[in-house]
Amino acid sequence: MSIPRRPLSMARRLQIVTAAAGASALLLTGCGGGDSPDSSASEEAGQSTSAAATGAESGSATSSESASGTESASPSESGSSEASPSESASAGASESGAADSGMTDASQGAQYVQNAVSAGYALNEVGDLPVVTMYTDYECPACQSAHPLVEEAADSLDGEVTVVVKNFPLPMHDNAVPAARAVEAAAMQDEADDYASALYENPDDWTELSGSELDEYFKTTAEEQELDADQFSKDYSSGAVASIVDEHASQAEDLELEGTPSFVVGEESINLDDVQTADDLANAFRDATKDAPEDARTPAGGTAAPTAPAED
Repeated sequence: MSIPRRPLSMARRLQIVTAAAGASALLLTGCGGGDSPDSSASEEAGQSTSAAATGAESGSATSSESASGTESASPSESGSSEASPSESASAGASESGAADSGMTDASQGAQYVQNAVSAGYALNEVGDLPVVTMYTDYECPACQSAHPLVEEAADSLDGEVTVVVKNFPLPMHDNAVPAARAVEAAAMQDEADDYASALYENPDDWTELSGSELDEYFKTTAEEQELDADQFSKDYSSGAVASIVDEHASQAEDLELEGTPSFVVGEESINLDDVQTADDLANAFRDATKDAPEDARTPAGGTAAPTAPAED
């Protein structure tokens, strides 16, 4: 007689998907007891968006998934320090087109940038509601796998809990920073959610690209999303967008998040161990916000209300 198998939890399914995709899993420096980045690590990050290259070359990086199904990075056994996500964001901006704030002018001003840094972009209705903040990496296989569940959970929580998204590009993903900048450039035209979906759903089309080919892919995707492609390119290469990504990554470090996707209410991470379906995920968000303090109505790492998604 066959024994019925217990359904896999969301955490375990994300672990399996990530492992099957061959994703590297390294514990982020500054999150979970890693060494602090030094100047040599920063220089390496400037040469490559992926600070995990050192570990890959030495063979010291080890694959591991956290219990929550997030992708993370483990410290190199050699003791060499890795660049932090926020440093990698700055390095990636320089390598793939965006440099300092004087390089190009963004279509949105300082107030928009301040709000985007504080509140991210919303997946559902915005109002006087508790907020769950998702920190994501668009190149992370676990985030790609979780995306449809997160979208469905956000839809079911419309008017009850606001779900917002911020960037946490992991150092081992070469294109995570440029992808985050592309989504933030789309956000400047109120199309972050749809643009992010295009990246989550088609990773094979862009994760192996680099340089001008990658930039052109992001611009072509903007055209397919019927965005103003020229303005998208300017925003993508702007210091304003680079600073949004950088600040989000710094917030994630301050919260001591260990990987992606991470879901936070206030300053507390949400446990996903018992999540198997989108309904379970929505209930986990409800439970996490139900008894949360008043500051749970502000996105993690932020001080302002989230930004509403574009109307259909």
